[in-house]
Amino acid sequence: MDVSGMIHYVWTAYSSGWGLCVVAGLYVWLALCLMLIARKNHTASAWTAWIPVANLRLMCVIGKSPPVCFLGLFVPLVALAVGLLVWMPLWILVWACIWALAWAVAWARISFARGRQSAFGLLIVVPVINLAMLGSLAFGD
Repeated sequence: MDVSGMIHYVWTAYSSGWGLCVVAGLYVWLALCLMLIARKNHTASAWTAWIPVANLRLMCVIGKSPPVCFLGLFVPLVALAVGLLVWMPLWILVWACIWALAWAVAWARISFARGRQSAFGLLIVVPVINLAMLGSLAFGD
């Protein structure tokens, strides 16, 4: 199966009712964990974890990253939009790699801010384990 066929298959699966429920549940889990992490780090405006673009800025604030971190998390979203508009599967793959790198760096800094090793935050790119990692950072000591 080519890349275009795989993307179509994934799109079809997630546009069904169950796929949307799964994605909504994952978003709620991420937002809840991010809000609890922000509260434990005494970060102002922890409620912004529930707002889609503002939560990226909150991640930078929690990790004590420079303001350019926000661009590092936001620019891949623009790259995805360009890739989808011109329908270039290679561009979408490049976007996924850039996003995974930016996401891993941001969560490594958040993990360090919570008193864990930075390498613990790199688990954010591993499916299923990342859900446990978020829970550990949010609900752990």
